[in-house]
Amino acid sequence: MEQVKRAFSSPRAFHQAIRLKSSSSFLINEDLLPSPASRQTWTTWSFFAYWWSESWNVSTWSIGSSLISAGASVRNALLVVFFANLLSATVMVLNGFASSRYHIGYPVLSRVSFGIYGHYFVVVLRSILGIIWGGVQMYFEGQFISICLRCIFPGWSRIPNNIPDSQHITTQTMVGFFLAFLFTVPFVFVHTSRIQPVFTVKSVVVPLAGLGIVIWATKANGGVGASSLDAQAESAKTSTKAFAWAIVSQFNAVMGSNSALLVTIPDIARYSKTRSAQTWGQLIALPVGQTLCASFGVISTSAVLNMYGESFWNPYDLLNGILDHGYTSPARAGVFFAAASFAFATLGTSIACNFIPFAADVTCLLPKYLNIVRGQFLCLILAFAIAPWRIVTSAAGFLNFLNGYSIFQGPVVAIMIVDYFLLRRGNLAIADMYTTSPSGVYYYLHGANGRAFAAFVIGFLLPLPGFIESFGSSSSLNEAASNMYALGWELSFLVGGAAYLVFGLVWPMPGDWRSMGFEQAPVHDEAFERSVVLEATGVDASGSLDDEGGKLEDKSHGTYSQGSHV
Repeated sequence: MEQVKRAFSSPRAFHQAIRLKSSSSFLINEDLLPSPASRQTWTTWSFFAYWWSESWNVSTWSIGSSLISAGASVRNALLVVFFANLLSATVMVLNGFASSRYHIGYPVLSRVSFGIYGHYFVVVLRSILGIIWGGVQMYFEGQFISICLRCIFPGWSRIPNNIPDSQHITTQTMVGFFLAFLFTVPFVFVHTSRIQPVFTVKSVVVPLAGLGIVIWATKANGGVGASSLDAQAESAKTSTKAFAWAIVSQFNAVMGSNSALLVTIPDIARYSKTRSAQTWGQLIALPVGQTLCASFGVISTSAVLNMYGESFWNPYDLLNGILDHGYTSPARAGVFFAAASFAFATLGTSIACNFIPFAADVTCLLPKYLNIVRGQFLCLILAFAIAPWRIVTSAAGFLNFLNGYSIFQGPVVAIMIVDYFLLRRGNLAIADMYTTSPSGVYYYLHGANGRAFAAFVIGFLLPLPGFIESFGSSSSLNEAASNMYALGWELSFLVGGAAYLVFGLVWPMPGDWRSMGFEQAPVHDEAFERSVVLEATGVDASGSLDDEGGKLEDKSHGTYSQGSHV
């Protein structure tokens, strides 16, 4: 209490109170430095639980709707989900490899490819999504909380709604949204290196809830009744060509929904206890978990379609539909457990996909004032303030923009993978990521790597006309533009990566494997590299980057030569 009083005693005292003592420059604080051993806590099980739990969410449960409406059978729809997520997991492992080895997050790792100043562009490009989708996910969480309240209070749905229709939200949903905000607050104060228990609990509770819905639906229906969905899919088919491109588009949609995490997986991989911990946890959990969740959604929807004559793809609509058709004590108890589980699932998804990436991103924007915990709290406040229900219910064009945003994310992750594996062969000059000296390896030209930005633009050019067309602003674009947009993420990823590889080979850059004189990645010594970073950036090596030490002190900046980290 005394510290709080002192902090508000004057503007100068307040500034001193909020300034992070671990920030010796605008490029560094405790969450931008390589993670110390005390925070390398994520095991193979941690990554498995993280991605297994992340697989159980509303969008994955509902994904069969788009695929079956495009003409895919139940079997083929699930195959699309499996292989799209297998590709996503592979890309994640590749992009997380450098961070699991050097223990640096996305904002710092992106300095290698885009430059000391250039990396701010790709960081902001990603952080915008964190705020928007954080708010949208909190709105969805609020809807499930509203269902829980409906199960407890029979008169919940009859509460008068005095909110104008123009606001696109009811009193019940507003109460649920506010409660979702309150329930989220405690979780944003947990550092990423300590948040694993949330995903462990979610990885058990939510699949059990989904299984409960499947068992109820199939038992009440007397079977799965998948033939009704296959019949819907068959009636939706047009020509073979149109069907093929529709499936390609849905495959791309799955990749697009994962695209932001493909870019920022270093923010999780940096806490890997071993270099291989992130590999198998992601390769197995993501494709298997998402396919199983999607299959539960398909089975439940099929059974309920036979019973009620309606397709409830969204679990929110399904749970409300169950109550509409029988507000009995068993139904209320079952729906309450399922709704509470999905609310928790949505909370976990928001933490994994929005709060953690946003917080890691903004640490590099204001390192003297923001660390990961403060960044997560800032994301929560901003997500609450943007009135996400208006985005969901009345801003179809804006949501379309967000869904097509993946064409700008594909080239970024491709550039980072090509840079690390093909152009640098695993050699990173760690301390040069924390200096603005023109002699630094990653300073390039005025702090930006022109090769990376040229490849970024080239990467999204081909699907761009189709992206513009998707807003309905032009009807004159040919079929090829639409087809290239149907391949949006894949096309931007391959073209952007190939362009960067060519630029890197034709115009060698400082710090690539040829200029550093290595045929392969050097032996990695974490303790030595960390001491080099601390010395070069002017931070006292005895300072508390670990949880238990003393404060960090500023020093004059040292120097660092290429390859001296070996």
